[in-house]
Amino acid sequence: MDDLLKRLVELESDIEYQMPPAAGKPEFGYLPGRIAVLLSAPHGAAHRRKTYEYKDEDEYTAGLVRLLAEITGAYVLYARNRSTSDPNVHEDTPYKQKMREITSLAGIRFVLDMHGASDPKYKFGIALGTIAGKSCPVQRPLILSVLAKHGFSPEASGRDYLDVDKAFKGAGAAGRETITRYASQVLQVPAAQFELFADLRIVQRRSTASKPGPFNGDLQRILRVIETFTEMINLLSEG
Repeated sequence: MDDLLKRLVELESDIEYQMPPAAGKPEFGYLPGRIAVLLSAPHGAAHRRKTYEYKDEDEYTAGLVRLLAEITGAYVLYARNRSTSDPNVHEDTPYKQKMREITSLAGIRFVLDMHGASDPKYKFGIALGTIAGKSCPVQRPLILSVLAKHGFSPEASGRDYLDVDKAFKGAGAAGRETITRYASQVLQVPAAQFELFADLRIVQRRSTASKPGPFNGDLQRILRVIETFTEMINLLSEG
């Protein structure tokens, strides 16, 4: 296995999908960076959207943003343990409070929010949500250009297909405050939401995952995703 994929597996192994945090510890992990981009994975572990219902983790999103942060020097905030709230729905969560602190103290210029999709009804490889361009009007053309350069576009087929502001718009709704909306409208920091289909992020499913059975993603596409977002993050840090 490629060294980058081995490192991704190693970083993901630190995420405790179904375990609550230890007493007095936060449910998220945070590492400071050197460039003014914040990478976010609010669904890296199981989270509760409704009173009694936990939603499955978005496998490997936490490991992926951690790996990208190591490569690029970006700041990174990610769900590490099971949460009784959903940072991508609920307002004023501990996760969002930490995001506010980071963006203020570090002068963050862009928030890249990473999520995962696995329902077979979705035909994309990557879905980009920018609230119809409103969350990052200046950066959106750059993002689309980098994705296209690496083979992900609305004209592509299969898991190279890029869905733009359709399946996941990043806007949320009444009573649903997405990270992208929170960053762009409340914190006044440009942001975008990315949904990666399972094939493009899960190297090999862990035994502790909520979803049953073995699963292995497309390793070449995962490497291409790492390459794509590395370039994108570096370019966004210059803007």
